[in-house]
Amino acid sequence: MLKPRALSEVLAQVTNGGIQSTVLLTRDGALLAYSGFEAKDAKIIAAMASSIFAAHQRVRQPSGSGVPQNIVGSGDLNMILLDAEEGKMAITAVATQLVCMVAKTNVQLGMLKAKMDALSSYLQEPLRQVSQSNN
Repeated sequence: MLKPRALSEVLAQVTNGGIQSTVLLTRDGALLAYSGFEAKDAKIIAAMASSIFAAHQRVRQPSGSGVPQNIVGSGDLNMILLDAEEGKMAITAVATQLVCMVAKTNVQLGMLKAKMDALSSYLQEPLRQVSQSNN
């Protein structure tokens, strides 16, 4: 069973140094745990991250002709990194869930990626076990 308080404490460990918020969510956009922003803002981030990830997945699905659409590259999607005017965002799949980090504009994408890699590696096995026990 997922313990939201323990998950929030883990997420809080990487929510520093320009990382404003870290959110764990389902692929449907349901908020599981967060650190940083208020719950209302975390729910908005979860919805955005889920939509962005799902849109990218749809683009990568085979078209009606059965030919893969390699519009954005080939291979499996590991992480989405966004660099926008108001800040930066990283989204990655961990087991059957998604993790999203929101950072200030001055955070380097390499640092954002490194923190996301460390967090996803730490959460991968526990979340995989939970997802298997729910099936």
